[in-house]
Formats: sequence, C-alpha cells, structure tokens
Amino acid sequence: MNFTMVMIICFSTSVCQAIFDDTKFSSYDECYESSRYSVNFMAEMYPDSSGEIRCLTGEELAIFKEYIDQGGKPQLTNPEVELPTNI
Repeated sequence: MNFTMVMIICFSTSVCQAIFDDTKFSSYDECYESSRYSVNFMAEMYPDSSGEIRCLTGEELAIFKEYIDQGGKPQLTNPEVELPTNI
C-alpha cells in the first residue's frame, strides 16, 4: 500500500492550505519518518504558523482531494484556540 504525505499549514484558524507531496511511500512508517524532517523545515520557514502532516492511503487521499475540489477548506485535526485580542 502506498502513502502520500499531505502538509496542512495554517496562518490563522481560518486560513489554511494543503500541500501534497508527490513522493509515494511504501509504508506508513516510512511516510511518518520523512514527515519529521518536513515538520522541522516548515517550523523554521513559517514560525508564526501552525500545522500538521498526514500520511494518507490512496483512498483517503482521493476523498480529501475531492473535499478540497468541492470547496472544502483544509483544517487541523486539533486546532489551537485563538484567544480574544481584547483581553
């Protein structure tokens, strides 16, 4: 089974983007291990953002891409809560 890495990066709770890696990984563990390097790189490039990386099967990837193509917005699985600015 092949896995694809999908990076979701958010610059605020309402502005997120999905980035699809073209590399196909032969196992979830291989994808996960590679994602550790991507996490460090993204944290250095975008220090004021939040994000997550998912390793998806072909079926999961097709469902996610269809969701995006139909106007769905990428979201974090466990988004951080934004505090009101008037405190």
